[in-house]
Amino acid sequence: MAIQKISRASIGDQVYQQMKDQIVNGEWKAGDRLPSENELAEQFGVSRVTVRGALQKLAALGLIETKLGDGSYVGNASTQTLLQPLVQTAFISDNSLGEILQFRKMIEGAVCQEACKKAEKKDVNTLSKIYQEMVEAGKDLRTFAECDYRFHMEMAKMTENSILIQMYHIVNEVMRSSFNKVVLARGNQAGLYYHKKILEAFQKGDSMQARKEMEEHME
Repeated sequence: MAIQKISRASIGDQVYQQMKDQIVNGEWKAGDRLPSENELAEQFGVSRVTVRGALQKLAALGLIETKLGDGSYVGNASTQTLLQPLVQTAFISDNSLGEILQFRKMIEGAVCQEACKKAEKKDVNTLSKIYQEMVEAGKDLRTFAECDYRFHMEMAKMTENSILIQMYHIVNEVMRSSFNKVVLARGNQAGLYYHKKILEAFQKGDSMQARKEMEEHME
C-alpha cells in the first residue's frame, strides 16, 4: 500500500493513521527500520514536526521502538499481538459491530448532554466547522465518516471528564471502524439531519434537546 500525500485537515492524525496501517497490514514488518523523518516528510508532503508527532504516538502504543542515533523500528511480534485488540480493526465481526453500536447508544446521549452544558463558544464553533465539512463531503462517504467521528470525539473532550476522554481514546480505532461501516452501509442523509439538529441545540445551549436529538440519532 503506497503512502499517499496528505491534503485535508487533521494532517497529524492522517499521517499517524497511514503509518499505523502500514504496520497493521504488514507492509512494515517487525524489525523493519522505518524511513527517516526527512524521507517520511517528503513522501507524505508534510513537515518533519508532523512526522515526529506521528512517530511519538506510534511509540507510545508500543508499535515502534526508537533507538537514539539509529532511527525507528517496527516493534516485535509480541508487542503487536498485545495491541491487536485495540488497533487491528479490519477483523471486527458483525457481532462486534453490533456491540459497538449498542455501546454508543448507551453513552452518546449522556455525553452529548454533558458536553452541551460545558460547551464554550469556541467549542460550538468547532462543531459547526466539522458539520460544514460533513456537508461539503457530499457523496464522499469515507470523508463524511471521518468528520462524523471527529464531531463525536470533540463532544467527548467537551465533557472535561478525563476518564470518559481516556475511554474514547482506548476504543478510538474500534469507534472509527464503526463510523465507517455504518455510513458506508446507510449513507449520510440521517447523519446530516441529526448533526444539524444537535448543532442547533448546542448553539442554543439546550442540553436536554441536544440529548434528545442524539438519542434519536442513535436509534
